[in-house]
Amino acid sequence: MRKKILNHTCLLVIVSMFLTFFAASLVMYSKYNEDLKQSVRDSIRYIQNGVEKMGDSYLDKKLDEASAARITLLDGEGNVLFDSLENPAMLENHSNRPEFIEAEKNGYAETMRYSETLSKQNFYCAVKLSDGNILRVGSTTDSVFSTMLSSFSILGVLLILILLLSFFLVRKQTKDLIEPINTLDLEHPLKEVQYEEMRPLLERVDEQNHQIAKQMEELKAAEAVRREFSANVSHELKTPLMSISGYAELMMNGMVPENKIQEFSGRIYHEASRLSTLVTDIIQLSRLDEKDSDMPFESVDLYELAEDIILHLNSVASKKNIQLQLDGHSVSVEGVRQVLYEMLYNIADNAVRYTEKNGTVKIYAGQRGSHPYYRVEDNGIGIPKEEQKRIFERFYRVDKSHSRETGGTGLGLSIVKHGALMHNAEIILDSAPGQGTKMELVF
Repeated sequence: MRKKILNHTCLLVIVSMFLTFFAASLVMYSKYNEDLKQSVRDSIRYIQNGVEKMGDSYLDKKLDEASAARITLLDGEGNVLFDSLENPAMLENHSNRPEFIEAEKNGYAETMRYSETLSKQNFYCAVKLSDGNILRVGSTTDSVFSTMLSSFSILGVLLILILLLSFFLVRKQTKDLIEPINTLDLEHPLKEVQYEEMRPLLERVDEQNHQIAKQMEELKAAEAVRREFSANVSHELKTPLMSISGYAELMMNGMVPENKIQEFSGRIYHEASRLSTLVTDIIQLSRLDEKDSDMPFESVDLYELAEDIILHLNSVASKKNIQLQLDGHSVSVEGVRQVLYEMLYNIADNAVRYTEKNGTVKIYAGQRGSHPYYRVEDNGIGIPKEEQKRIFERFYRVDKSHSRETGGTGLGLSIVKHGALMHNAEIILDSAPGQGTKMELVF
């Protein structure tokens, strides 16, 4: 960039100087040329006056010393009677010269032409005298060029000096211009803005810095969640596996009495079922985490799913003498049937698990305005206000002391949360300790 600025600026200075030089030359040439012509005009009037008063005797060789112009006297036939530079006898007849012809005709003439006698470009003025002779005064334009050449040499030296000075000044200015850019603090670009023209760019850099910092924080948070999730998964998988392994080892070594074999087999079955449910939930969460999942959407009746959920939970609820109630009407949403079922089932299952014996769980599926919704309401243990934001975290349990007794995996509400995001649904929670819980899904 520095080299480009330096080259462009130097080129601009050089072009500007040459254009200035060319313009000055034209002005000088025009001025000197006009001065030359005016000098010839003045000279011919002066000499005409002298010849008219004093006759041809006014013209002599000393006149050549008084004027640098060429003075020529011609008779009416074009013969040269006097010439201040050449011998008249050696000169040819001038009757064919343009200035002679025009002066003979009009009394006065001016012409710029090449002189064959002098082999130079000349400016001539000719005037017809009272005796019929033609007086001509001419001056070569070489004097103009010689004057300009002497001026050009001075201007040329001045041009070189200006170019050298411009080169060093431009080089220094370019260095001063680039220095703030080279020393720019990209981590804090808006701290000190040297050039206001760069502010939009620096604002974008600062915005990107904030976005990168935010993304880094999100990555750290995601990494912390991943570590916690991995630790929880390891712990949740290890516990039932150890139980299964322990019970199976006792039975294998014949250390279990005959009357306890059924009990131990039941415990193994219970832990295996819990392990299978946990693995299924983990797989389901992994599928929901995949944003490019190709799970098919279809029209699903929420009330129909609620009826199926009631059938599945009846046996569990009856063991605790919990009354299950279903109300509402048929209402359809566009979604993934399996995911919707697990969302609705997990909410109802949680209500049954955390409701004490002889309690009530009410399920409703219907429509509020233009929005289909699903609601589960219980009179169970309730959720403290400070815990309500965390219940959708993976493996988080409010009642940790009874988490094993309830048999849950701690992933149910995480599946609900991810499923709600997939189906653009809102989760509404209303709960208080000892007063039960009401949870709604509004689509």
